[in-house]
Amino acid sequence: MTSTVSVALCADKNIEVGLHVTLYSLLQSSHHFMRIYLLQKGYRSADIAKIYRTLEQFDGNYEIRVINFDDRIFSKFRGLHGNKFAYVRIMLANIISESRIIYLDSDLVIAKDLGSLFFKDLGTYIIGASGITTMKCALDRILFTSIGLEQEAKYFNSGVILMDLDAWRKADITKKCFDFADQYTCILDADQAILNYVFYKNNFCELDKSYNHPLYPTSKHISPDLKDSIFHFVGSPKPWDFFGEVIHQNHPLFQSILIKTAFNNYKTFLDFSVHRTTRTLRLGRSYYNCLKQQSNQKKVDLN
Repeated sequence: MTSTVSVALCADKNIEVGLHVTLYSLLQSSHHFMRIYLLQKGYRSADIAKIYRTLEQFDGNYEIRVINFDDRIFSKFRGLHGNKFAYVRIMLANIISESRIIYLDSDLVIAKDLGSLFFKDLGTYIIGASGITTMKCALDRILFTSIGLEQEAKYFNSGVILMDLDAWRKADITKKCFDFADQYTCILDADQAILNYVFYKNNFCELDKSYNHPLYPTSKHISPDLKDSIFHFVGSPKPWDFFGEVIHQNHPLFQSILIKTAFNNYKTFLDFSVHRTTRTLRLGRSYYNCLKQQSNQKKVDLN
């Protein structure tokens, strides 16, 4: 392992279990030394120690730089299911002094070495992204249409992003993100909507779809043996949310990594922490929609 790949993750306590799975799978699939920037909120020293326990078999192949971040700077922004910590990624260039970084969500199973992505030539682009749909599929499509954005323009998922931080700083992208968020406080898709506005109309490098393979709670089962992709648990509930073992169709994929971490005995129905209970209540509509969709699918299968 001669070269270093730098990645950044932003995680509060709501996503702690997913963070462990993401980090373990990241290092399990890596052929490079990994420099990991973890921007976190609410983690105590015991929680950080638990991360090191999860990754102990990879000692010598990585380093973690833990950064405490106060997300009150986003207090007037609308959160995603009440959570505003996801906005931190728009500030990475202001916090991290690297020239480039791969931003990773903390709800991934990474079955792909990230070296090729990290060293990819972005040309004149500032970011590279995958998980491409169109503006008409976005949560904020009504807003986007009202401000003149074309519905057929490409819309990327912000769960995996290659960032040229030097170019980001030069173009003052962070300010552009804040300017948009300050003007449109009603956005539904949080930082993802902001980034798609700033990099509107193909102003980003489109990455191979294997770097962001979406798995919704009701997506068809993916074999844990599949490789060469980054599997992204999109939408809610997540596999580690309350009763994820039953509700999420790809919990087995998540579990295949979870059992190797310090959360190897974790059961969603035994976690009654305050933040977990609060999150479950906020996800009420998501649970309803998920169960309804599963019920409809069963009826189709029976017919």
